[in-house]
Amino acid sequence: MKKLWRRLGALLIAAVMVLSVTVREAGTVYAAGTLPTQVTNCENSSFNGLLTLGFGDDTAATNYVKAINKVTVNNTEFTKGTFSYWGNTGTIWNTESAMGAYGNYQALKICNEKITFPAKIVISADGYDDMTVSVKYEKYEYSAEIVQNDNKPSTGSDYKVVLKASANGTVNVDKVTAKEGEKVTVTASPADGYVLDTISVKDSKNAEITVTGNTFAMPASDVTVSAVFKANVPAEDGTVSIDSIKMETDFFSQNWYFTFPENVDYVSKITGVSVNGTAWNAISYNPSSGGFYRADTSNSRLTFAAKDFSSSSTVPVLKSGDVITITADGYKDLTFKILIDTNGKMTATADDGQGDNMQLYVKLEGNFECAIVGQKDYDGVSSATGAASSNNNSNVTVYGALVEKGKEPADSDWKELDNDSDINIVGSKSKVNIVPDTSKGTSKDADSGMEGVYLTISSALTLNGTPKDAGDYLISVSVTDDQGRTAESNALPFTIYTGNEKLADRLVLDNLTQTQDGKYMWNIMEPWAIRDFGSNTGEAESVRVPKDVKAWYGSNESGTYGYLGYDIAWKDVQSGNIPQTLYIPSGCNLTFVNMKILSSVHIIVEDGGTLNLMDSTVQGIIDVQSGGTFSMNYDSFNKTFVTGASVCGQVRMADGSILENAAIYSHANYLANGDLTDRSTSDPVVTTTGNVTVKGNVFIQGDSAGTEIGQTALQVKDGTLTLEDGATLAAFGGDGNTLLYSQGGTAIKLDNGKITGSGKLIAIGGDVLFGDGGNAVEGNGTISTTEAFLQGSTAYGEKTPGKATDGTIKISSPKQSVKDGEQLDTGSDDPLADLYWKTGIDPMPPLDKYITEEVPIITYTVTYTDGVDDEVIFEDQVTTNLSDGDATPAFNGTPARDGYTFKGWNPAVAETVSGDITYTAQWEKKDTSDPKDPTKPSFEKPSNSGNSGNGNATGNTSADNKNTKTSNAKKTPKTGDESHMMLWIVLMLAAVAMSGVVVYKRKRS
Repeated sequence: MKKLWRRLGALLIAAVMVLSVTVREAGTVYAAGTLPTQVTNCENSSFNGLLTLGFGDDTAATNYVKAINKVTVNNTEFTKGTFSYWGNTGTIWNTESAMGAYGNYQALKICNEKITFPAKIVISADGYDDMTVSVKYEKYEYSAEIVQNDNKPSTGSDYKVVLKASANGTVNVDKVTAKEGEKVTVTASPADGYVLDTISVKDSKNAEITVTGNTFAMPASDVTVSAVFKANVPAEDGTVSIDSIKMETDFFSQNWYFTFPENVDYVSKITGVSVNGTAWNAISYNPSSGGFYRADTSNSRLTFAAKDFSSSSTVPVLKSGDVITITADGYKDLTFKILIDTNGKMTATADDGQGDNMQLYVKLEGNFECAIVGQKDYDGVSSATGAASSNNNSNVTVYGALVEKGKEPADSDWKELDNDSDINIVGSKSKVNIVPDTSKGTSKDADSGMEGVYLTISSALTLNGTPKDAGDYLISVSVTDDQGRTAESNALPFTIYTGNEKLADRLVLDNLTQTQDGKYMWNIMEPWAIRDFGSNTGEAESVRVPKDVKAWYGSNESGTYGYLGYDIAWKDVQSGNIPQTLYIPSGCNLTFVNMKILSSVHIIVEDGGTLNLMDSTVQGIIDVQSGGTFSMNYDSFNKTFVTGASVCGQVRMADGSILENAAIYSHANYLANGDLTDRSTSDPVVTTTGNVTVKGNVFIQGDSAGTEIGQTALQVKDGTLTLEDGATLAAFGGDGNTLLYSQGGTAIKLDNGKITGSGKLIAIGGDVLFGDGGNAVEGNGTISTTEAFLQGSTAYGEKTPGKATDGTIKISSPKQSVKDGEQLDTGSDDPLADLYWKTGIDPMPPLDKYITEEVPIITYTVTYTDGVDDEVIFEDQVTTNLSDGDATPAFNGTPARDGYTFKGWNPAVAETVSGDITYTAQWEKKDTSDPKDPTKPSFEKPSNSGNSGNGNATGNTSADNKNTKTSNAKKTPKTGDESHMMLWIVLMLAAVAMSGVVVYKRKRS
């Protein structure tokens, strides 16, 4: 019984096994997973060195990528590994999340360093059939497609793959059995000297099976695989046309990219690069200095550094004229020369053995102003005085030119070598040279103590340091551009003085520059500071300027000055104790430019001499003698006024001198006398004594109040200031705006002075903040110009506004505007604000603002008459056109009449004129009785021989004198008048009386 159960069990197991085999052989077997049908993403990055492939972002694609377990590229199996952030190298792969256009997806990433394109990538995955992807690089773009993807079910039995031996090589397959439809890969390996010709696959019926590439689909039969190999005939090496090479930089101009569009596989074949015969090293990343290159096969380009970022580099980056030789498998050696133009564009050309075809030139233009031993801040900023000031004693510009070799630069080729230049100068390879000028006697061992500074961001060349050894030096510059071209400039002179030089020794024509008109100019005063004068006049510390000197420059740049003399106390200046004298002689028309003449210097402009100040300051006294002329801030060449010059002392115009085209303003109270803060003055900026002439336009402005009152602009004393036809004289009192309660200054003071002529006079009192306003004109005198505009300044609150005139001022100008200032509430706008001259900003005051109007002029007549009707004792003396307040003209001569004594005038002569008036002579009859018999009258006829008053008046004013009396004039009898009729009556009465006496005596007897 037990044996029976054992037999039944064995039978049942056998039946189950048979059923199982039957079902397996009869059923269809499918792959575990479905392969992707397309590549949805293909990216190749030179930054991280990765080729990224994506197959979609759905679940099926994600599962497939995660199942990948093997990757083979171009028959080389890659290893799964870990990537770095950038610059991956080697043969590794991995799967990671990647960012796509519509979100993240799971991607296959492969290191691209060893991949050549087109590439065949075989991907194996757990539970999936193998899949082959082809990646191509065409026209600078990457693309990928699936070239083998069989998801067909496999049925039936395996068929055999039989290999047939082949001559001159071997054949292998990836599988020896395969089911119908399964892909079989054939590998043919030719022997040395042979290459594969064809692969043949035949089925069991000897029918040819189609072979695509090196694969075929297994038919439903056994197959025989064979190959034919043929002798390898080496192909001729390829060539690369120089003209086809493209060269460009990246966006930041840090790398050069060489591409070869006509030879797309060239970069992958490169085996070496040399520059100027020296081999450069190949690296797998972009180079940052010379001596290295990268054959970037992923981008099919050859990369070089365009800029050197290495501090230890010994090999320069590529430069114009370099000769490059490239070797590559299957290609002839490629040799060419590179040229880089001034725009940074590189081109390739055949090597002619001449190197760079361009020549670099450099030159210096300008000048280095002289220095003094121990001088500080030659070129720089000084703040030693508490206020920063900039010194720019170097006025030198560096120019460069880049032209073809063998040619001299034209004027248009020279450009400033700064950061905008097309020529890129390498600062670290450029230098400034300062050497002693031994040809002028300077020792070859002399040390200037200076160093040159040339920064490539600017074309300026400056000097730094402290001058050491006095002498003459030569300064030049040597430069190198980024292409290795070098050049050395011309040399400019630079002189260092001791500081003890004397003006008399330096101010000689040999040291000056002669101009085309035969005159001379001192451009520039050397040394720039001269303290001691010496003498060329026979007087101590006294120098007379050569008459042919027309210009004296302290420097060529506004704000940089030459200094003459030294500072002395202002009280010494006022007292005339001035130690140095500078004479401007006859025939000398001198202009000071960029000079500071200090208070130790007394300037005297002699007869026939002319002095003009431009961008200069005079701290002391200028005396203009008779026949001398003074101008200021006037460009006589361009006929325009300028700003910059100021007077911090005083200009004194003597009798016979001339003020011509002068814009004069003062800084006496705030910018005077160097470090000596000893001035606070309201004394006039300009004084005139005697008869002085104004020509052209003359403007004078007093300085702001120092302590109490603004400075007076002009004083006219004991004489006449005459404005020539069309001349304008404008004077402005110093303001009271610097200190809160200062008083405005007076524009013009007359001290027994006259201002006359056919010109226009403008006088405006100094404006104020909270003090009394300034007067326009004050003192005693007359104004009789064609036009007169006189304006007192505004005052605020309880303060007193300025007056148009204050004192005894008589105005007879036919066109006038004479107005006192107004008193306004504090904080009100000044209605006169537009009338003031903004000195230092505006070259001229606003002349169109000073409007005058015609006014009626009342004149009076003064007459002197003899008071006798029937005879002419003297002709009437008549003076007309007299103004109210004018001095009464005196009688010209001494009144005299025969037989009479002159007793005076009726009415008594007034001191000044107040209206029309006639002054009549008063006579007293002389005693005519006989001194022996006083009762006996004398009948001698009186005589007029003593009358000396019968002439015309010479005229004490500009008015006319007229004779208006004739010998037949009838007049009312005056005191002392006796007629001949009365005499005869008296005589007759006397005769009758005497006759009566005689008759009476006779009767008595």
